[in-house]
Amino acid sequence: MAVVSHNLDARIAHLPSVRTVVRAELEARAARVQAVVDRHVRTGRLRASLRVETSATDSTVSISHPEILAINYGHTAANGRFVEGIHAIEAGQE
Repeated sequence: MAVVSHNLDARIAHLPSVRTVVRAELEARAARVQAVVDRHVRTGRLRASLRVETSATDSTVSISHPEILAINYGHTAANGRFVEGIHAIEAGQE
């Protein structure tokens, strides 16, 4: 009978080689998001709200700009014209 070791997922996640690969993946995703954000700089607030956070086994790329949904997915301007989104979030998922 096969036995699965307790906390096997946590033990694997903490392996140095796994952490290296996860960090490399995060850096590649963050670079793609940053590249999209950098092409759309008007005030600098969007760029300043981009954060990359890394813990022992996980990483997050986040954008905390208060209007990120409208900026990312698009919105209707005051004149009624639709403004296409920049799709930075999707760049990090590719």
